Amino acid sequence: MNRSMLTVFLASTLVGCGGGSSETASGTTVTASAADGSASEKTREMPPASAAPKDVHFPPVVRATLPNGLEVNTVTIDTLPIVYAELVVQSGRTTDPKALPGLAQVTGDMLTEGTRTRTAAQLADEIDFLGARVTSGTSSENSYVSARSLKQNFAKVADLMADVALAPAFRDDELKKLKKRETDRLTMMDNEPRYLANRTIYKALYGEHPYAVVDTTKDALKKMKRTDLAAWHRSNFVPSNARLFFVGAITPEEAKATAERVFGKWKGAAVTKAPYPATPTRDAREIIVVDRPGSEQSVLYVGNLALTRSNPEYIPLVVANQVLGGGAASRLFMDLREKRSLSYGAYSGVRENVDVAPFIAMANVRNAVTKEAVAGMFEHLDRIVTESVPDGELTEAKRNITDSFPLQIETASNVLDMVADLRLFSLPDNYWDTYRSEISKVTPAEALAAAKKYIHPNAAVIVVVGKAADVIEPLRAYGNVTVVDTRGNVTKTVDAAK
Repeated sequence: MNRSMLTVFLASTLVGCGGGSSETASGTTVTASAADGSASEKTREMPPASAAPKDVHFPPVVRATLPNGLEVNTVTIDTLPIVYAELVVQSGRTTDPKALPGLAQVTGDMLTEGTRTRTAAQLADEIDFLGARVTSGTSSENSYVSARSLKQNFAKVADLMADVALAPAFRDDELKKLKKRETDRLTMMDNEPRYLANRTIYKALYGEHPYAVVDTTKDALKKMKRTDLAAWHRSNFVPSNARLFFVGAITPEEAKATAERVFGKWKGAAVTKAPYPATPTRDAREIIVVDRPGSEQSVLYVGNLALTRSNPEYIPLVVANQVLGGGAASRLFMDLREKRSLSYGAYSGVRENVDVAPFIAMANVRNAVTKEAVAGMFEHLDRIVTESVPDGELTEAKRNITDSFPLQIETASNVLDMVADLRLFSLPDNYWDTYRSEISKVTPAEALAAAKKYIHPNAAVIVVVGKAADVIEPLRAYGNVTVVDTRGNVTKTVDAAK
């Protein structure tokens, strides 16, 4: 039984047994019944107040660069005989041609579906035999091939990882299977409210910016050919456009030697990327309802474009967001769930991108209470940008962030992700070493200034996925309403209430 469960158990046992009163929260006495029925009183000294959180030592990162331009990052954590490795190529969905959205995504998924020397089945068998894992995928800005294995098998696993990354076969039969799976997935996603809300709000926020496209389409899948995948891979999978990360039971010398052995002969022309276009601006709210006629509940998303991950004001904004909707103790959660019983949970968050990323607040509610839920959301959005957070509330929010941080670096896989973030978002080398102290330094004035600058209730996009007939009328109070079907086609527009 863990410590928190034990505390609850003992407290409930004491109450159940008729033991007297406890004032431990205020700090002094505990009264219990003695065997003869008289009361005995003991004075309990409360522990001293917690000191300011100390910076958690983030393990050192050793960098090296191969002659072909591939950067190698190594973190040695030898508590377990396991090695994690990841090759990150700095090209993702944002590099898709407009006619083929999802090309990078499909290319990334196809990497593990067979190489020039191994079929998909042979590759899977070799990986399973070694008790390892090799995966691939794509995000908006990156593609990756990752591996994990026992140290004793890592040399062979590194060979497989390199084969997957550098020599994919893109066989037509495997591509056909993948396209069928992706088509089926898209059909299922057309009925998934959160997916629809996410897709809709990104399109509304970003317009023609590459971030607007969050997934492929059925039409694009039909058009994709193996030659398209091969061309994208050849243009983007080059050493100067990639970084290699090793974390675990491996020294920097071993990591560099492994990198030279399996990636040292890798070549390719430098990648030329067009700069991102300016992100759209807006000065009024936009309301979009994704109509699902059979829905009994609505998914609410309220958001606006905020800031880049590398922006120094990211930290005070994270603190302000923790107060607003960063967890179960936040204002949104405590009000919409605990006080008003409108939702099982309401949250908000600041997403992470190289270019400007969004701030989004969200909740699931019954159709009948959509009006009250939206009003509650805006009550707290307006408050966070107009009122300074009280010292006690801000202290608790910062403590929630700083106290949870050590858990993030308990595993090698998490450390690998955090080292990758250092490089991909161009963060200072000591960023994670000072993260907790930087969070603790945020003042009420700094949190308010960040919220004012990056949270815009009066120019937000409001997306509601639910039964349009039930939610249009209450939403008119916030502006003109556009109704779309689950594929994004406009079916109706309704003017704002006067």
